[in-house]
Amino acid sequence: MASDSESDVSFEGFDENDFNKAAERYERQLEILSDIDVSDFDSDSDSEDDIPLAHFARNGAVNIDENEQLQWTDRLSDVNIYNFRGNPGPKTVLDADKKEIDFFFLLFDEHLFQILANETNKYAESKGPDPKWRNTTPAEMKAFLAFQIIMGIVCVPNQDMYFAKDNLFRSTGIREKISRDRLDKLSQYFHVADVSQNPARGQPGHDKLAHVRPILEQIRQNLKSQYSPHCETSIDEAMIAFTGRLGFKQYVPMKPTKRGIKVWMRADPHNGYVNDFQVYTGRVANQTEEGLGERVVKDLTRDIWGQNHHVYCDNLFTSVPLFAELLEHGTYACGTIRKHRKGLPQAVTSTKLKKQGELVQMQKGNMVATAWHDKRTVTLLTTNSNPSQMTTVKRKQKDGTLRDVPCPQSIRNYTEHMNGVDRADQLWSNYGIGRKASKWWKYLFCFLIDVAICSAYVLMKESTNHRLISRRGREKQRTQLDFRQKLAHQLLGEYSHKRKRPLEEVRLAQGMMHWPTELAKKRTCKQCAKQKIRREPKSGCEQCNVNLCITCFKPYHLEHFPQLA
Repeated sequence: MASDSESDVSFEGFDENDFNKAAERYERQLEILSDIDVSDFDSDSDSEDDIPLAHFARNGAVNIDENEQLQWTDRLSDVNIYNFRGNPGPKTVLDADKKEIDFFFLLFDEHLFQILANETNKYAESKGPDPKWRNTTPAEMKAFLAFQIIMGIVCVPNQDMYFAKDNLFRSTGIREKISRDRLDKLSQYFHVADVSQNPARGQPGHDKLAHVRPILEQIRQNLKSQYSPHCETSIDEAMIAFTGRLGFKQYVPMKPTKRGIKVWMRADPHNGYVNDFQVYTGRVANQTEEGLGERVVKDLTRDIWGQNHHVYCDNLFTSVPLFAELLEHGTYACGTIRKHRKGLPQAVTSTKLKKQGELVQMQKGNMVATAWHDKRTVTLLTTNSNPSQMTTVKRKQKDGTLRDVPCPQSIRNYTEHMNGVDRADQLWSNYGIGRKASKWWKYLFCFLIDVAICSAYVLMKESTNHRLISRRGREKQRTQLDFRQKLAHQLLGEYSHKRKRPLEEVRLAQGMMHWPTELAKKRTCKQCAKQKIRREPKSGCEQCNVNLCITCFKPYHLEHFPQLA
């Protein structure tokens, strides 16, 4: 780096002595004036003047951590924000003749149905002989999943109502495809993985998620590989409702679903696509994990480091060391932060703001801490927003009027891009396939299927070869309901397991309803009348309620009921 007096000297490159001298000069300046910004050391002769020192540290040029050296100051300046280097959107382009099921198979591999069939058969066999059980097949597993999708769309108080004989209360055609007993047996023995080799609880190598591990990992890897996220991505927790006994069941009072299985999730705020997730299995060896929030964010974002993504998270995850580390790995961040977090300036944490729109901001390199008062004081930490950028929000006053309240742009960015997981939750909660079950892992399996279906819907919605055009030539929006309905039909295919009685039994049952008998009074024989012969016998068929001669009884019924032949 050149000093101000050397600004007219052309740049000829750095050697090791130059870097050492630059580092020493940087430290001396910080000792003299602790609130100097990095921009005060810019040189006019270098094309890389706008690159902060941390950039060189990431690439091994100097061994100086800018965020450790700088101090919090109220002297604000623009931060260095580099352009996003990703290419968001689906990675696999399917031809126009591909259907909903093909997008679903991108995330839920077709060979997994063979695994489901094998594990279900194996589990049924381990339970001993069952005269009502017959081994299942991958095609039947597809149909079984299709039935679950149908039940998620058309909900009834209990499963038996799908097989009601009363057409007034039978809401779907499931009864025409499978018998109630067969569906009950599939549900009873349904299994995903062999857990016999899983070490006992408390033993080394025990996997708490062994019941769904093969499916979980396959879907997770496919989600990551099939879609490139947008510049903005958000991290939050989702809940799978479950109220039974489970060692890692969580209670989150602020969530709509308060009790259940917690899932850490990174999702795209632009469409709700789930980019990555982790199931939280609770404490390890009954020890609370330190730095849990930081570890989760780093695990979920490690695959996108270095592309200048903007990560949004809430105060459960946000911390000064986390944002500093993300910045060093080429990833910006923004999130609300709790005031007791270490590393925050006291000017922000202890401020008492009363007026709506008041704010206090402190800066340390690219990191900006903001306290802004709305109905209450909101504390925000960012590395992706200039502190000078302001906007306004409309707020209703006590007299009923609307007033434009000054607001930092970072606050608006946070509210717009923090909703990725919420959007994903809205997608799968509308038509979730989950049914009441006795096993906790079945709730998690249904969650995985819903995530796969909703993300496949996003892939098809953004596919350039699958745009919906109306008769007037306008583009129509694809709906998730339509996607699920067609997917259910395609998974079902030609499957049918409706129990049919043997033909002999049908004939016998139908034949027993037509007996010759003596009726109340004489009438014209229906069979003789066809030949214009007038006979009035008292005999006939009680079921058909027609008078017939004894010799006409058989030809009449063979003509009207050929199945009795």
